[in-house]
Amino acid sequence: MPGVAQVDLRTVSIEAQTALALARALFIALLAVVVSAPLAPWLIAQRGRAGVVAWLLLLAPFFTPPLLVSYAFSKFAMALLVSFWGHETLYIVVLALKLIPVAVVLRTLLPSPLSPEGRHVFRILAPPDRWTRFRFHLRAAGHAPWIAGGLVFLLAFADFELASLWGVKTWTMAVFDAQVGGYALGATLKLAARPLIVQLGVLIAIAFAKRDLPGVHEEPTSRAGRMPWAYLTFSAGFISLIPLLIVTSQAITGIPSLLENFVLGGQLAASVVFAVVAAVAATTIAAWVRQSPVFQLAVITPGLLGALIISLLLLTLFQLPLLRALYDTPLPLAIALTLLLLPLALLLGALWLQPSPALHIARQTGSRRLLWQMETRPRAMAAGILFCWAYFDFTASSILAPTGFTPVFVRLHNLAHYGQTAVLSAMMLAAFATPILVLLLTGTAWRLYARGHGR
Repeated sequence: MPGVAQVDLRTVSIEAQTALALARALFIALLAVVVSAPLAPWLIAQRGRAGVVAWLLLLAPFFTPPLLVSYAFSKFAMALLVSFWGHETLYIVVLALKLIPVAVVLRTLLPSPLSPEGRHVFRILAPPDRWTRFRFHLRAAGHAPWIAGGLVFLLAFADFELASLWGVKTWTMAVFDAQVGGYALGATLKLAARPLIVQLGVLIAIAFAKRDLPGVHEEPTSRAGRMPWAYLTFSAGFISLIPLLIVTSQAITGIPSLLENFVLGGQLAASVVFAVVAAVAATTIAAWVRQSPVFQLAVITPGLLGALIISLLLLTLFQLPLLRALYDTPLPLAIALTLLLLPLALLLGALWLQPSPALHIARQTGSRRLLWQMETRPRAMAAGILFCWAYFDFTASSILAPTGFTPVFVRLHNLAHYGQTAVLSAMMLAAFATPILVLLLTGTAWRLYARGHGR
């Protein structure tokens, strides 16, 4: 009608979905900070086999492929579509359980600025005023809760893979649907402008956090009782074990049909090749920048924006005249996967690859066996984790994969929209088992080589 402002319904939709994603991410970040506060010192206190089991249970949900979870629970999630709050609750619970480990790991790495002795003195001399006590505990926690919460917020806000199969209303779904639906690239980027501003704002806040304050780790404590074990068991069982059992039970009857007509060879090979290239590149870059906080921040920033934003930006870059010849090649996807791996590569380096007096002595003595146990094996484990993380990518692969060299999860994700079948479950199981088989064969060959050379 004349005189009436025309409103772009897609813009209204993206604004509403951005606000909803913002609220979800804030809630999940707050929950992660609260849960990680007692869980981090408890994990530090665990020793021996109990410590290994506790860390495995903690990290299992984070490293479980999103497609495994979303596919296994897809019928349940679709049944909940009639209830907005039921559908939202399932999505928030699953996403929170997958991301809480990030906050826990960061809080084990970032020390408190207050010593245990200072905390003990405050308990003795503290005034009864609750507000004073609250302010003290807030400042005593240092910047670790803010940094951990900020990173969890970024990961939750940019989630796409878990939301896509369940039809969750979020800005990543709207932007992705616009791109694959034929929307002009410039218009798609315009849709993503406000979410990108939010992400950059959180990244700037994290970058300006005073992480260089002197600090000491709190004394490990085991006073939490059995609650941490209950939480870790539930989290790993619900996010990792139950989906795997569901898919495996469905796949049993479909395996013979899959073996008769195995059609995933090319896609599996593409996934393995891209994962190897990205893991090697991310490991190399992380080693180069490890001694420079400025360079570290520079290389992890793109990866923290999420796969969707990275893919769209690279898609724009490789459509410029100078780079257009490289558009339909493996290079854009390889770069995207490398950028996505860099934050995880640096985090693994902080966990496993820090210099230590024992490692220095091992290098001085030239003991190959000690160097294998203290340096080479942790690096190999970190590289294996990076390989798996890149292998299970869907978002970047669906946007940037070159013609004729598409990774397997693009095909499986598209097929999963038509429902669960025995053959599709068998295909899923084969795709999930491939990286494990590759790592087992590589690890066996490496171990035989090490034994043959006295390591």
